[in-house]
Amino acid sequence: MRVTMEKILEVKEISKKYQGEKGEVLAIDNVNFRVKRGEFISIIGPSGCGKSTLLSIIAGLEKKTTGEIYIEGEKIEGISDKIGYMLQKDCLLEWRTIFSNCVFGLEVKGKLNDESKEYVESLLKKYNLYDFKDKYPSELSGGMRQRVALIRTLAVKPKILLLDEAFSALDYQTRIMVTNDIYHILRKEGITAIIVTHDISEAISMSDKVLVLTKRPGTVKDIIKIDFEIENRNPINCRESPKFSTYFNTLWKELGVDE
Repeated sequence: MRVTMEKILEVKEISKKYQGEKGEVLAIDNVNFRVKRGEFISIIGPSGCGKSTLLSIIAGLEKKTTGEIYIEGEKIEGISDKIGYMLQKDCLLEWRTIFSNCVFGLEVKGKLNDESKEYVESLLKKYNLYDFKDKYPSELSGGMRQRVALIRTLAVKPKILLLDEAFSALDYQTRIMVTNDIYHILRKEGITAIIVTHDISEAISMSDKVLVLTKRPGTVKDIIKIDFEIENRNPINCRESPKFSTYFNTLWKELGVDE
């Protein structure tokens, strides 16, 4: 019997207004959803609907106009240590070694010590990057760099990981392999993840649920549960499932591509 996961994140009535040249612009409006611990959620929607804005608000990087955000039942204002954030670019520091890049967040937070160093080394070993710890980012492939960026984020032990088009800079083949790697890493580490993506296939193959936003002002149009009923599920075998095309067609229509 499947154990019911407890709620870790609640987004309540979030709205965001910008001051534009011609007056106020409502970017997102009355966004509501909940995320259970350990879930992988994708957010998709038309261009300009406020997907990245919503993610930035959850991360505390951008102020909301109205609404509330709760993590583990605690109301959050601003940046929370419980949240990690990955951008489109890996943002590795080229003059620092791989290990030095991985501990950078710990340095900034004043949490670098023998115990945290050992944790980073264990992550590097677990995910086959330990042999590269003394090399520099320029010596790694794009996929390896993205795994290093993930380990740097995991080093501070976030409860929730936010990914903003985190794989869009990679070529198609590398992107599929990296999403597969990162899916496994997040599952093994028990991290709750929310990704913003334009790629419907990526959303389907990685997610437990896909949250669809309307065009601007973005609000929640639908939340589609994804269940492939595959043992040892991963993004690659999900793409090979007969159910994949059904989910794709459903989301294609939800986005109103044919309208």
